[in-house]
Amino acid sequence: MLKYTEGYLKLDGINIHYYRTGGGKPPFILLHGATDNGLCWTRVAELLAAQYDVIMPDAQGHGLSARLDAAFASKRHTEQVVGLVRELGLKKPFIMGHSMGAGTAVDIAVDYPALPRAIILEDPAWRTPESIESENDPEKVKQREAFMKALAGYGKHTLEEIIADGRAANPRWSEAELVPWAKAKLQFDPSLFSKPILNQLSYVDLVPKIKCPTLLIISDGGLVTAETAEHASRLWKSRRPFKSVRIKGAGHNIRREQFEAFKDALFSFLKTC
Repeated sequence: MLKYTEGYLKLDGINIHYYRTGGGKPPFILLHGATDNGLCWTRVAELLAAQYDVIMPDAQGHGLSARLDAAFASKRHTEQVVGLVRELGLKKPFIMGHSMGAGTAVDIAVDYPALPRAIILEDPAWRTPESIESENDPEKVKQREAFMKALAGYGKHTLEEIIADGRAANPRWSEAELVPWAKAKLQFDPSLFSKPILNQLSYVDLVPKIKCPTLLIISDGGLVTAETAEHASRLWKSRRPFKSVRIKGAGHNIRREQFEAFKDALFSFLKTC
């Protein structure tokens, strides 16, 4: 069982909640995806905690952190993680993120290149030139609105009902994943998807600006296609390594669906850093 402490930091007037395993080891920050929370990384943190001081913040609008406000934009998440690093006195942390959290990790690497030791990206919610061009298409707008309505509906269900629904929809997930995932669905701010939670730039603009070692983990059923990953490798300008790993038999939640393959990719990369 994962042992951790928890606390709050007030960062630019916003209360941010975090979990931490501690121990005076190299710091490793885990950034969750939209509608998740810090403890959704529990299974991975259990592996990392023997060698690293694992810090799992609840992003604003999620978990036990402050709700969103009218001024919120994706850069707020970036600045809050940077503030957390500074307030906790973390030196050259590894930063791993999933989906929205992976986008935050990229933004930190671009805007604060001296801060991360390396970043690991699990199927980042990258915007592409094509998606930016078509995002106001009426059908895309309709799909987003339906998605937002479905997510907002979680608050009408009990934890047990959400777990049961998650188990039915994701039969390959470990039971250890379902409880924190379900609890997070009762904690996120329903206004989340009415806010700009992603960097408005395309990955084409961002990838060439990353300077630190980077691992991109994708799947055959996720958001980032093999073609996008290959294009990212060609956009890479840094002298530090860029590695892309494609895991079969998974969707957007790669670590939840192919945990062993995800673990192997992660620890193989960490040995090189």
